[in-house]
Amino acid sequence: MSDKPKTEIIIVHETVLQSYLVDTSTFILFLALIGIGVYLDSTAMQWIGAFVGFFTIAGRANRKRRMSIDEAHKRLDELEASL
Repeated sequence: MSDKPKTEIIIVHETVLQSYLVDTSTFILFLALIGIGVYLDSTAMQWIGAFVGFFTIAGRANRKRRMSIDEAHKRLDELEASL
């Protein structure tokens, strides 16, 4: 196995509007997949839309906690020291 370090994403600044836009786009994706399935009378498309939505919600619920700027700096220093 490879000892490649795990990729981490640290968002230093995100406005409330940006957060709402991400949440809204996730909801629209979920709604669109199910809606297209209803429009096409495709049960499979509706189920796929539901699975995508549930996995997306579960993934967002498992996000790591948000960091303050000081905590993010500390984490970046730890990552840099480990290189």
